[in-house]
Amino acid sequence: MVPAGSDLGGRILATKDWTAFRHWHELLDALCAEQGHLDNMVLADALCAASGNRSQAAFDTAVKNLRNWRHGVHIPQRRNFLLLGTILKVDEHDGLREYWNRLYGQAKVKPADDNVSEADGPVNPVKPSRKSRLPLLVSGGVLVAMVGAAAIVLSYGREEPADPVASYEGIVAEYVRNVSVKVGESAIIHGARGNECGPAPSWESAKLLLPELVTGTLTDGGVGTRVSRQCGGRIPARAILFTATQPGIEQISLYGDNIVIRVSE
Repeated sequence: MVPAGSDLGGRILATKDWTAFRHWHELLDALCAEQGHLDNMVLADALCAASGNRSQAAFDTAVKNLRNWRHGVHIPQRRNFLLLGTILKVDEHDGLREYWNRLYGQAKVKPADDNVSEADGPVNPVKPSRKSRLPLLVSGGVLVAMVGAAAIVLSYGREEPADPVASYEGIVAEYVRNVSVKVGESAIIHGARGNECGPAPSWESAKLLLPELVTGTLTDGGVGTRVSRQCGGRIPARAILFTATQPGIEQISLYGDNIVIRVSE
């Protein structure tokens, strides 16, 4: 691993020699260090804002996950991989996107990525107390209690702790009528749904109806969910991620919905 802030990482980034990085987490760490993200706090806040969930639980999870990602404990799911690429401005470096994607793809197929260490669980996991187990024992006996305990263990062993507020893959792709962000920030502002309450559309299909913007760009935010009254609940949706590039105010129509975007310095 290239330690955060190391001279090696700085020299490699300065010369644009991406091939010097052998692992995705090393490249991630060097990019973070180059942009001043040494303690992960600011980066975690940006990640929460881009995912549309700024709760304290989401922030704590982001800080912990960033630490694990940068140390190579495990890699992020695709939704966070996409958001990190936007936040760290990967596309602004010539040739970086291709290598960034390639190293991530190589890391995804390694068997070791399926074995998550204890560092991926909550920093201070709360153990079920005798009092909390009592309803399980009374309502269903020892078997129910064992199933509940197994569920807790399995939830700690996942690649990333589940966001308590989010749904499918943790992405909330709701329509946002008024968007207020600063230059460089990203936020999910809408979700493209499929036909007849079915699967979310592909990005190639969803982007065909996207308008051209003055204040920023619209990119793929991954597959999440949104509420649909017509379908009677939450359904899969392709999240539309807005990234602010210059200050200003503009009103757009996205999938038939009006959105006012305000971008400040």
